[in-house]
Amino acid sequence: MTSHALIRAEHLSKAFDVSKPWLERTLSGEGRRRLTAVSDVSFDIAAGETFALVGESGSGKSTIARLVVGLHAASGGRIVFDGLDIADPASARQFAAERRRIAMIFQDPYASLNPRWRIGDIIAEPLYAFDLVKNRDEAQARVDELLRLVKLDPLDGVKFPHEFSGGQRQRVAIARALASNPDVIVCDEPTSALDVSVQAQVLNLMRDLQDQFKLTYLLISHNLAVVRHMATRVGVLYLGRLVEVAPAKTLFANPRHPYTRMLLAAVPDLHLVGRARTAVQGEIANPIDLPPGCAFHPRCPLANGRCTSDIPQPISRDGADIACHAVEEGRE
Repeated sequence: MTSHALIRAEHLSKAFDVSKPWLERTLSGEGRRRLTAVSDVSFDIAAGETFALVGESGSGKSTIARLVVGLHAASGGRIVFDGLDIADPASARQFAAERRRIAMIFQDPYASLNPRWRIGDIIAEPLYAFDLVKNRDEAQARVDELLRLVKLDPLDGVKFPHEFSGGQRQRVAIARALASNPDVIVCDEPTSALDVSVQAQVLNLMRDLQDQFKLTYLLISHNLAVVRHMATRVGVLYLGRLVEVAPAKTLFANPRHPYTRMLLAAVPDLHLVGRARTAVQGEIANPIDLPPGCAFHPRCPLANGRCTSDIPQPISRDGADIACHAVEEGRE
């Protein structure tokens, strides 16, 4: 990990209690059940870079996003933002003053916007919440500026969310995220609800804004084409654990973990038209009842006895960190 990381996750864990109500458990004799969404995840994000987390649905990507912005409290480990432990009571007051520096863009641009509010009021909300403006005229000027930044007309501020297309609504969500002058924006599947052509427009806008304002992105996505276009480094998640972390160019050119290879083999490629393709094998396991050892071993073609009993620890290989017994033993 880099010593100058803007965001640092250290042994991060999150479990949810999914038990039945007390009376039902008492009558049936069942115990409590816990769903492990994130388990012992560590990574850092340097200022100005885009760190992407990828994996299948249920791998824990969105849970980590919500942990970073403080929507969930971690069950274990900690998140350090610019030297401040966001969950430490001793730094709570100082972090509250820095809270505006972290913003989030949600997956569904319609569900994340209040349908009863006008666009101008939605974008202005962070300005008032963080006391960034002195009066309504100053707020209106800032809202107009933000709408222009995301390639919308200031006159759009009087409209309601339902009057916009999906791509335009996501531009509004981006403008709202920019309103607090953040250093970090957590992007939780920001284009998955959009058409492909609109996705490209929104992604290019995000890159332009990153260059203009020196933003740092935590990008959550299952779309590897989006990750290839946006990411500086990539972390691959499987059932709440990081199995590989590498620079984006390294990961796409030479994936080492069997799960990473499986994901990349399923990506459409014009150069492979007419050739046999390798489909993603099996299904992700139940996070309530995790397999012993390496959680990926029921689907892994390289699994052996050690994989079924020991949880692999990350090792460094050619600039990447891989948690895999097969890579450690040279069997890949």
